[in-house]
Amino acid sequence: MKPPYWLLAASFAFSSLCGGLHAQTAFNLSGQIVSGTCQWSISDVDSVVVLDPIPLTAVPASGAVGFKPFQLTVSQCTADLSKATFTFSGTPDISDPLRYQNTGTATGMAIELQSADGQTIGANGVNSARTVPVSGTLATLPLRVAYWHPAGTLVTVGTVESAAVVTMSYQ
Repeated sequence: MKPPYWLLAASFAFSSLCGGLHAQTAFNLSGQIVSGTCQWSISDVDSVVVLDPIPLTAVPASGAVGFKPFQLTVSQCTADLSKATFTFSGTPDISDPLRYQNTGTATGMAIELQSADGQTIGANGVNSARTVPVSGTLATLPLRVAYWHPAGTLVTVGTVESAAVVTMSYQ
């Protein structure tokens, strides 16, 4: 006796649904083996350095005013590390590419970033790396930041804000 036609059709449909389609794809995995590492922090817990407010009358015709010191620190460095290099970058000011562009509401102002020795750390990559020794498990880079008035720009009151990106490498 032959099975009814609808039973064969139902069996075929079921096997087609259960047969499943397979797709295959690949993805990349990567990592890095390093000789050692450190943990890092900025002297302010929020990674923000706040300059003291200054009156418009204190802005020089050109140059820096209102320096504020701070530091970047790497700690918990493994014993095989002897130095840490901090490399800075950011958006350069249109009038003065060594300085960091103001994204606040004041006009005619930029931000000056210096190492503690008074050397400008350029937003445009000029003189932008500093290397300090690792002593024990710590390395500290003292820095300072200030308002910067590029010559020939009109200053208006408002906020002055910027960002610097720091990349660290260890040796």
